[in-house]
Formats: sequence, structure tokens, C-alpha cells
Amino acid sequence: MILSRRSTTLFVISLAMLAPLGCGKKGPPLAPFVRVPSPMTDLVIQRIGDTVWVGFSLPTQNQDGTQPADLERVDIYAMTVQPHIPADRMLELEEFQDDATLVTSIEVAPPPAMAAEEPVEPDAPDLRPLQGFPIAFSEVMTAALLVPVDPWEEERRRRERDEAREKEEDGSKEPVKVPLMTPPLPGPLERRYAVVGVSGEGHESESVMRIAVPLVTPPHAPPAPVVTYDEEVATIVWELPVGVRRSVQITAAPGAVSGVGTVTQPTPVTAPAAASPAVGAPVVGALPPPPGTSPVVPEPVSVTPPPPVPPPPPLASTPIVDWPPASRYDLFEIVEADEGSLVMPRPLNLLPLPDPTYPDKRVEFGVERCFAVVTLDVVSELDVRSDFSAPTCVTFLDTFAPVAPTGLNAVGSEGAVSLSWEPNEEEDLAGYLVLRGVAPGETLLPLTAEPVRESTYRDSTAVPGVRYVYTVQAVDDAVPPNISLASETFDATAR
Repeated sequence: MILSRRSTTLFVISLAMLAPLGCGKKGPPLAPFVRVPSPMTDLVIQRIGDTVWVGFSLPTQNQDGTQPADLERVDIYAMTVQPHIPADRMLELEEFQDDATLVTSIEVAPPPAMAAEEPVEPDAPDLRPLQGFPIAFSEVMTAALLVPVDPWEEERRRRERDEAREKEEDGSKEPVKVPLMTPPLPGPLERRYAVVGVSGEGHESESVMRIAVPLVTPPHAPPAPVVTYDEEVATIVWELPVGVRRSVQITAAPGAVSGVGTVTQPTPVTAPAAASPAVGAPVVGALPPPPGTSPVVPEPVSVTPPPPVPPPPPLASTPIVDWPPASRYDLFEIVEADEGSLVMPRPLNLLPLPDPTYPDKRVEFGVERCFAVVTLDVVSELDVRSDFSAPTCVTFLDTFAPVAPTGLNAVGSEGAVSLSWEPNEEEDLAGYLVLRGVAPGETLLPLTAEPVRESTYRDSTAVPGVRYVYTVQAVDDAVPPNISLASETFDATAR
């Protein structure tokens, strides 16, 4: 279709008139889009002796779910405080930062796509951690770090003044009578930490909860552990440390009533039978038998004593002192960390150990492992661990011989003797030694220089008519090899 010049002109005018109608009213400018990194994950803290360890994993995304995370560095703040009763409120992050000390800043490497845009010096390795990697930080407790700060001092004074004013206003009222008791005492000093992620534009993110350790004298470390092992399990045991906490109430034995005494079932007791008196002998306390009759001998009597009275149950009571739980333990494998990297110490046990023993199923022959143990106590609901015990190192050596073969059978034939036995099932089995000697009494000697792999053997060196004694031993591939006990012997003669 071809439009005329007049139609084209009208069409253009119409578009010009409709154009203003398509534009809405200009609104206020939108706020700039802000990306904030997600908080650190796997946040954990533990105090071992006088060293505090903080561990976490770097986030890989922002709080809005976008990836990678806009994370330039991680700042760790710490402050020492004296807890109060009632507990002080949790400080906002900015308030915490104002009174805390910035103990370290950890630069984070950019994602690979962004790292390509950064200028890099030739042959200069980038030691910054990547997103998603675990991070460890340690701080040694010194005398200077034991001085507390009090960000809530002014708030507490204001609250005390308000409470005193309210008491003055209510002075006409009769005071409330309360039982006389010792006021609760505040807990020990605490070292509190805040782990903060910082974006490239300076936006900060923090985990919901902050972490803390008590600043008390740590418990004593146990003695060096003792390691024994077999082919599958290494058993690590240690003696109790000095000053160990024990359970207040010992677990009751089966049949015990609330841990106080025990209840025993009555056992019928048969009175010993009296010796039968001789015929005609008098019975003490009995009438004399009539003339010409035998005396009556009493039958043994079964006597069941009354059941013992069980001890009374414990009286109903309410604890007035929170007794701390018993000491527990963590077992660590001591390994050498790579130079320049710090690794968070993590125990082999998933949960604290209530008893001084641990089975480790990671027995690998030829591998050395070093073990150390710490004592774990709970103070004000916070964990505190002792220093590491002296380490015990052991190299697992295969000194365990295979089991002796069974089912040996020998059959003589023309110029030879054929032997067979049940195969062993050891994974490290190298083969078998077949031993032979002339019957009777000759020393049995191996027939081959190397172990045979199969559970059969044909002795073609047997002299016809000579009776031989055979036995078999299993050999593993250890260095030096372990040789089992000899199997049962079997006699055979070649024809």
C-alpha cells in the first residue's frame, strides 16, 4: 500500500500528539542498589589453654542471594566485659565497634572472574583466601586483655537512679518481705568477639549471635595418652587430670532406688539338714518313743527370710546451687600445618568424651599419628579447655600374622603328592608356605623359596614309597612378612 503525501503528513501529526500521552509522571529517584555479603558460616570458638581460636567459612553469596559475594575483607573485633545481673542488653554492631578493639582484618581474594581484572605482580602468589574457604584466627590471652570495658555503665546508672526514684515515690507502701538469701553472683570475665564481613563499598554484615569465652584459669591437662592398636582400631586412653570434676550423683546400679542403696530380691534359704541321729539315740526336746518303736527324725525345713526393707526414696528437694557438670575431654590429632596457614584445631570426637578413652578406626600401617588430649570444663555455660597434653606419637606397624590355614588334605599319586586347603581371607595375604619332612620326626622345611599364591600345591619332588608329613603356613605382604601358625599336619606317600 502506498500512502499519499497528505496521508503521511496526518500520520506524523497523530504520532506527535500521542507521544506525550505515553509518558507517565516522573517519580522520585530510586535508592541505589546495595549488595551486602552474607554473614560468616560455621562460626565456632574454643579456648585451649591461654589461646582463643575463632573459626568460620567465608560466604559465597550476598544477602539477596546473588553470587559471588561482594566481600573485600573480614574484620574481627573483640572486647573483655564483666557480665552483670540482670544481663546487659546486646549492643548494636556500631556500639560494639566503638568500645571493642579491631584485633585483625583478613583480606579476601576476589572471585576468579574479577581477579583477572586486577593487576598482579609477576611470580607473586596471592595468599588471600577465596570465598567459601575456612578461616582460622587465634589470640593469646595476656594480662592487658583481662582489663574489662563497660559500654553499659551509663545505662546501668540511669536505671539505678530510676529505680531509686520509684522506691522514693512508693515509700508510703509497706515493703515487700523476701526470704533472706545470698544474692546471685555475676559470672567471670568474658572475651566477646564479633566477626564482620565488609563489602567493596564498606557495607557490613554480622552473624546473629556473637561468640565468647570465659576468662578463668583453665583446667589441668591430662597426662600423655597411651595408644594401643590392632589391625582395625587404635585405642587411646589417658589418666584423669589433677582437679578433675566428677559427677555429683553416681549412676545407680541396676536395681537401685534413685541412686540410694540397692534393692535385692530375697533368695530362699534352706536350713541345713540336721545329722540323722543314731537309732535309739535320744532327741532333745522330744518325748521318748514308745517301747519297741524307732525314734522319729525331723525332716529338713526350707526357711525363706522376709524380704529386706528397701531404703526410703530421696526427699523432694529444689537445688539452690547450680553444680557444674563433670569434666569431659577432647582428643586431637597433632599435624604439621603448611607454612603460613593457620588451621582451626578440631577434635576427632564429634561430641565431648565423658570417659578417658577413644577408639580410632583410622589404622593405616606405615602411617604415623600423634595424639593429644585436653580437659573440657563448662564455666557460666561457656566451654574452657586445658592446654594440650604431651603428645603421643605412634607409627602403625603390621605385626599381625594371618590365621593358620585349615582343611589341609594330601593325596599321593604317581611320582607326586597333591595338596589342597581352605583359602585364607586376609586382604594383605601374599600366599602360602608348604613345608615337608620325612615321617616320623624330621624337621619340616619349605618346599619353595617364595610363597605360592593358590591354595593348592603339587609336590613333584616326593620320592615314591617315602612317607612325608606336610603342613601349610599363610604369609602376608608386610615388610618383614608375618607368618601364621602352621596348619594341621597330613601324611602322604607318592606311588
